[in-house]
Amino acid sequence: MSSYTLNPLAHARRGLVILCERGRTIRRCRAAVRRAPVRFALMVFALLLMANPSAKAQQIIRIGVIDHMEGSMARGSQLAAKHINDAGGLAGANGARFEIVVAVTSPDNMDIATANMRQADVIAVLGPSSSEALLAALPQLQDLNVPVFTTISSDTLLLQDTSGHIFRSVAQELVHSRALATYLAQSLGASRITTIQLDAASTSSLIGFASALSEVGAGLSNLLYDETGNDLGAIANQIAARQPDAVVIYGPPLLAAQSYNQLRSAGFAGVVSYSQATDPRFSSIVPTDSLPGMLVATPWSFTSSDAASQQFLWDYASAFGALPDAASAASYDAVGLLAEAYRRPGNLADNIAALRRFDGVQGVLSPGALSRGETSANVMIAEINEFGTANAVASYRGTTLNAAIRTSAATATPTAQPSPTASGYHLTIRSTYQNVRSGPGLNFDVIGQLPRGTGARVIGATADFSWLVIDFRGQWGWLAAYLVDAVGNRNLVPIILPPPSPTPPATATLAPPSFADLVIVNVYPARLTLDQQMNVNVTVANRGLAPAGPFAVATSFQPGGRYAAVNLPGLAARQQATVQLQQNLNGTTGPQSVIIVADLNDEVFEGDTGEANNRSYAYNYIADREVSNSGTWTGSSGSLDLDRNGNLDLSWSGSDLIALNGSMYLINDFTSIDDAHHDAIRPNLADASAFNASLLSNALIGFFSSEGGRGLIQVLDLGADGSLTLAYRIYR
Repeated sequence: MSSYTLNPLAHARRGLVILCERGRTIRRCRAAVRRAPVRFALMVFALLLMANPSAKAQQIIRIGVIDHMEGSMARGSQLAAKHINDAGGLAGANGARFEIVVAVTSPDNMDIATANMRQADVIAVLGPSSSEALLAALPQLQDLNVPVFTTISSDTLLLQDTSGHIFRSVAQELVHSRALATYLAQSLGASRITTIQLDAASTSSLIGFASALSEVGAGLSNLLYDETGNDLGAIANQIAARQPDAVVIYGPPLLAAQSYNQLRSAGFAGVVSYSQATDPRFSSIVPTDSLPGMLVATPWSFTSSDAASQQFLWDYASAFGALPDAASAASYDAVGLLAEAYRRPGNLADNIAALRRFDGVQGVLSPGALSRGETSANVMIAEINEFGTANAVASYRGTTLNAAIRTSAATATPTAQPSPTASGYHLTIRSTYQNVRSGPGLNFDVIGQLPRGTGARVIGATADFSWLVIDFRGQWGWLAAYLVDAVGNRNLVPIILPPPSPTPPATATLAPPSFADLVIVNVYPARLTLDQQMNVNVTVANRGLAPAGPFAVATSFQPGGRYAAVNLPGLAARQQATVQLQQNLNGTTGPQSVIIVADLNDEVFEGDTGEANNRSYAYNYIADREVSNSGTWTGSSGSLDLDRNGNLDLSWSGSDLIALNGSMYLINDFTSIDDAHHDAIRPNLADASAFNASLLSNALIGFFSSEGGRGLIQVLDLGADGSLTLAYRIYR
């Protein structure tokens, strides 16, 4: 038998080649083998560590969201991803753990949005929230071959899906109709109900409501508004003369607001329901003092008093400084459903459809008990108060009353909650199993687990109540607050100082893996000007422990798919550099989202984790036209030459904003001048020459000068003394 020996360096090189060629291209592995001897030894050790799942770094998966960066769906999904990542990451079917990265792209151009989702290699997509955008892009979304969650409640939506990948993250409209009909008939005792139909598009919605009313034994009469002949005032007088028990309005917000105002002017003081009563296009036209008592059927309300909703409200407000809405809650729940389904073997879409019980913010979600694509049967009935806020008054699951929040006529009892004791504060475990730790943080040891439904008295908390303390087997056990349902008066809970952070475990004497790790960390500016050279500054960092050799940074900018790249000679370990991508873009204006790629040609060996994050940075920007003038103005009265051509364009009288020889209109598609762009200003809508101060609070205005120039005006402040502060942007 022959024998031979290899010196240590040769052995290291041979082992590296064998391990490399099993999972990487031979060209890259052979190149790696030719590197410095010391580095080879370190890389062999690193690869051996990677073969051990316990030593392997956490990998990344991406969930795509087709929404604006500060939209409700984007924020709800980002919060859910944070909570899952903070709890240890998403668990795969094989036991591996993954970090969730949310990739947000604008819905303004669905061709670009779906292309970005494909490029980001997402496991699922949330959005868009517009039924028109979703239906127009349905083939592209289906071709992604991943679950697509939508907050569109239209009853006919899922009938158009043949892929089995479209899921509704809120209850369908028919379920809303049944909950409203049940509330009107059983809680309010209404038996004579009149509907006002303001457009043909609402026919299917009205049919569903009529069917729901017949199920509860209530009568219905419908009044159809024909814009070519009917008079809203006459319809209102007819209803006032009949005095039905309730009126339900169907149609677009602007017409609905006019119809509602006519109803109240005609003397009808009964119950009125309109599904979009909280829409600014409705509420800005209806006087606030006439809104109290109006009913809204909604998938979720931030005024809900159940523990899951209150915790979500607190977490969302703490994260974003804003109140969540129904779309935020639905998106949060959608990510939770994805996480629950992902840990099971098999097809992800089929796993979602088979889930039988998931405790979400909206309530219990049971896709497996509903028809394919439906995930929720939860609806809240809310009543608008004197301040214009819709307060939840009842919660339904289908037609079953879960909780009567403020209705004496309801007979169902509220969902049972743990009874507070002397501490006044109790918690219930919400997850399948939750870790109990020795201190308030993921760096503290796990001392045990508690199963879902376990209740415990809270005996202490951190100062910000982000971690709660219970008596766990004779010692203090710490639980993350956002993973439990808590009830009672937390003000009675003592604040407990955390124990010292645990000492990090001793590190091995061998050197750590010395891979490079290239990541994009920042890209600016946030607005690019079309039809001229633009310079996009990209900051790329090497977060690894080894220097990176030559590599390229690149992307294809939109609109137009204009490719831009820059080559770097290398980047030292723990260093970063800023480079410029240059291009000249042309096309339509609007929000865009592209993936900036580090190490375009995979020239740098980075290990699995490093390779995975090369395509994880989504650059979100607005492509816009060149601006001729912008700024702010404050005054009690006065006139402005907005485009600096010597002619006055705008005047403020102290009570009215007047377009001088021009026209304007109120924009409802955007909340800020920073989000709007040139092509979003629509000439066909500019039919007003003046706006009274009553319409100007936080208003965004599209403006056209007498010379044909267009611009944007946003009211920043409107004082009681007639002072006005506005921002403006005028395009060339």
